[in-house]
This record gives sequence, C-alpha cells and structure tokens, in this order.
Amino acid sequence: MRRRLVTVAAALLGMLLVALMVPLVNAYAEDRTQDVFVRRLTDVTRFAVLAERALEDGHFNELETDLERYADVYGGTVVVTDANSVVIAASTPGADARDPDVARAVEQALSGSGTSPPPTAWPWQGNPIVLGSPVGRDAQVLGSVILVTPTDDIRSDVGVRLGLLVLAGLAVLVLTAVGVVGPFVRWVLRPVSSLDEAALKLAEGDLSTRVPALAGPPELRHLARSFNQMADNVETSQQQQRDLIADASHQLGNPLTALRLRLENLRATTGDEGEADLALDEADRLNSIVESLLDLSQVGAHQVTAQPVDVAAQARHRCEMWAPVIEHLEVDLPVSATALATPDIVDVALDALLDNAAKFAAGSRVEVRLRTLDDHVVLSVRDHGRGLHADDLSQVGARFFRGREHQNIGGTGLGLAIVRARVETFGGHFAIGPAEGGGLVAEVMLPRWTGAQPRSLK
Repeated sequence: MRRRLVTVAAALLGMLLVALMVPLVNAYAEDRTQDVFVRRLTDVTRFAVLAERALEDGHFNELETDLERYADVYGGTVVVTDANSVVIAASTPGADARDPDVARAVEQALSGSGTSPPPTAWPWQGNPIVLGSPVGRDAQVLGSVILVTPTDDIRSDVGVRLGLLVLAGLAVLVLTAVGVVGPFVRWVLRPVSSLDEAALKLAEGDLSTRVPALAGPPELRHLARSFNQMADNVETSQQQQRDLIADASHQLGNPLTALRLRLENLRATTGDEGEADLALDEADRLNSIVESLLDLSQVGAHQVTAQPVDVAAQARHRCEMWAPVIEHLEVDLPVSATALATPDIVDVALDALLDNAAKFAAGSRVEVRLRTLDDHVVLSVRDHGRGLHADDLSQVGARFFRGREHQNIGGTGLGLAIVRARVETFGGHFAIGPAEGGGLVAEVMLPRWTGAQPRSLK
C-alpha cells in the first residue's frame, strides 16, 4: 500500500511538473524563434532596398558582394530574383529558387505580400526559417528577396533549456518524493503499521496487545476500536478457558485425594489387595491427568523471559537422573550449547520424552543427542522400540492421544502436548516421527543464543 501511494503521489507530482515546464519551454522556444525572425526580417527589408537599386541600375556586383559578406557573417542563403522568378543575385554561386520552400516564398513576395511568422523551432525539427520580401515601390513589384536562415542555434538553445528543465524537474521530483511524499505517506499509514504490528503480536500469542484508537482518520480509528474489541474478546475467552481448567483441576484434586484415602482404608479393611490396587492405580492416573491439565492451562498465561540456557549441561544432568531407569541409554552431548529458552524447558522436555521411551520402548536402546543446526540447538531423543502405527503418527503430540498399541500402558496422553506448548511459547519447535531403522525420534529445536538480549514472551 505504501508503494502504491508513493507511486500515485509521484505520478501526480510529475504531471504537475510537466504542466509547469511545458509552457516555460514553449515560451522560450517561441521567443527565440520570434527574435531571429524579427532580426532577419530587418535584414531582408534592407536587401530589398539594395536589390531595387540594382534592378533599376542593372548592376548586381555590389549587391552580390553584400550578400556573400552577410552569408559569411550570419550564415544562411540570400537569393534575389526578378519579376519572372529568375535569380539575378545570390550569396552562394549557383543558388536557384527551385526549392519548394524558396519557391513558395518567391511566389508570395512577387504577389506583394510579406512573409508570415514561421512556426516555433524545436530540437527535433530541422526546417530552416524562410523569409521573403517584395522588391519595388508601391504596387510595382520588380522582384523578390528570399533569406533562408538555418535554425541550428535556436534548436540547440531550446534543447539545452529543455534538458536543464528536465533535470531540474527530476531533481525536484526525487527530492520531493524523499523529503515530502515519503514522510507524508508514512504519516498517513502510521496507524495501519501500528495495527499490523499489533496483529502480528496477537498472532504470536501476546494477548495484551492493543492499538491507539484516537489517532488517524475516522475509518482507521473505527478499525482500531474493532481490533481492540476483538483482542479483548480473545483474551477474555482464553482466560476463561484457563480459569475453567485450573478451577476444575483444583476442585477435582480434593475429591481424588479423599477417594484414594478411602480406597486405601477399604483395602486394609477387606484385605482384597488386588482390586484395591487396581482402583488405586486408576485414581493415581486420574490424579496425573488433573495435574497435567493444570500444568497445560498455565502455558501462555504468564509473561516469560527467554534467557541463555546451557542445554548441554542441563541435558547431561537430566540423563544422569534417568540412567538407572533406562538400561541402554546412550548420551552424545557437546561440552556446551547455549540456547535462548526458559530455565526449566530442558528438564520438562527430557522428562516427558525419556519417560515415554522407558514406558513404550522398554528394554530398547535410547539415544540422546544434541547438535547445533544453523540458528537452532536441536535436542533429540531416539528409541529403538516398535514405533507407532502409520495412522497414529499424524496425531502424536495431540492432547490425550495414545497409540492404539499402548492403550494398556499408564499415562495421561498430555506429556508431549505440554512439551510442544512450552517449546513454542518462546519460538522453538517440536517434532516427532519415525526413525530410520525403526523406533521414534523426537526433536526439540530451541533458538540458538547469539549474544542478544533476553526477550519477554507471552
């Protein structure tokens, strides 16, 4: 939009400059042509007097000498004819009156008429100025004097003036576009730019973003108010959802705790430990789901600050904690790899991924690797288990999803969803898919720290 406005404004300014320059150039060209015409007409009149004497006396040597001297000084060609259009004297030997322009001027002069003003001389036209004057007194015409003047000087002067005006116009156009049109367009579009930035922040999850609704034209103020109202509604809706999940999770916590205590008392009273243990396991699973829902509801609810985190050091410490649980754990970590993230993201991600590997790929080899790829630090966990059914791969990471072959294995189905949400909060990426040779590989891509200041994210 900015480019279009600048183009339209520059085009209008260009047309204005053209409208101003064309009359100036035209007036200059007309003045130069008229000036030459008047001066040459005076010369033609003088030659007509000299030619009259020569025609009366019959002596043309002195006249030809004057014509040749004039041509040497001022250029052009001067031709004198008698009443029968026969050349009797000329500034150039061998000159005749058969040229169409000269012939018309001779015919007009012999009819007793003077020469009309010539058309304006332009650089792209090479026609000379042809002037004629009758020779004689009163109504008696004895002959004619024709002066052919080249217009090279006029066309050169007009071309130079036209070029200077074009250059000046271009300079004015550029300076005006840079110094006036550009800032003016930016001022006009400033509310639109603010709205665009706010929409981008809102799309990235910053629900507190609002735009000023008191600046700009009425249409943009109305649009700003509509945007703020939409942002209010989105923020309210999200907050209500979080509050609902948090309240439900909190309210379910006490009944679940009481239920577990009653089940333990029931087991102690009846002595039927098998059924009681199954009921307790289900109560524990339900309690884990409630806690996971509470954790998931907090993602994006608070302002977080991404800061430099040594992913290698944290991953090394977490793998040491999981080593007794996973029999075949291979760790390949560099000495140091710093990412821009939250301090607990490595613990959250590895706990979920290694817990899944321990449960769903029990007894297989699990590999934890860390590498730097372009602008990201990539933490990957790969197991050599049975993997997932092809139809289940597209749903991995969805909330409450559990593979069709793992329905009987304990879990809430929220671990990977929590990892994905937490990682994407500060611009990271999470992906999981089949590994070459079997099993699954999960990758957590964190923004690489390059020394930039920590940033706050919603």
